[in-house]
Amino acid sequence: MSPRRVAAPRFPAERGGSVDHAAFAGLLEASSDGWTVDYALVRASAEFRDYVAALATIDPDTLGRSEQLAYWINAYNANAMALAAEPEIDSILEIPGVFTDLRLEVGGARLTLDEIEHAKARRFGDLRVHLALNCASVGCPPLRVYHPARLDADLDENARCYLGDEARGARAEGDRLMLAMVFRWFAGDFAPVGQMPSLLGGVLGALFPRRVIPAAGPYLPAHLQRLRKVGFIKWDWRLNARP
Repeated sequence: MSPRRVAAPRFPAERGGSVDHAAFAGLLEASSDGWTVDYALVRASAEFRDYVAALATIDPDTLGRSEQLAYWINAYNANAMALAAEPEIDSILEIPGVFTDLRLEVGGARLTLDEIEHAKARRFGDLRVHLALNCASVGCPPLRVYHPARLDADLDENARCYLGDEARGARAEGDRLMLAMVFRWFAGDFAPVGQMPSLLGGVLGALFPRRVIPAAGPYLPAHLQRLRKVGFIKWDWRLNARP
């Protein structure tokens, strides 16, 4: 989950098509409250396994922009959930090479979770991606299915839900605004510095954390919007399994 700079793609107007995410939506409705997951239900769902397998056969380049972005977010979240459901683990970090080495069949290619995140989802230039991708950890944004027809509303709602959660997303500690660690990891995306690489922007974000406030502001609860000092919440890597 290291920051990288990626170019924004172009989307010809003639692209179209659609992807059916109903199986993923049905599984989440049955197994998750948005924050935690009943992984026994995930393991038992043949429909979900079929959905993940079907994602591998789709060519996202034939889709329009909203369809593509929804596809990559849902593909990341579904594959991370499928990986977390397989072994008996307390953290997804226990799976060797889970982000950088383990290759998944998705979008007609063999990609790692990091490649889906950095080379696919981040290239759209939508900062809300960082408040939507869920790596099966307690510290992550809430889980939901993203629908292309209402993608903006889905992304906005999830961002507000995440930053409305004091344990994970945002809270006040004295006069300091504590934000989810993604705002530090991807400070170069939330507060870019001209054409500087995202990694350098991330370094500046760590040195001058208040630079990320304008990006977080629209999604913060009203009582947090006045705070101008910034810190970051330690990421909780425990598996987001339902107790």
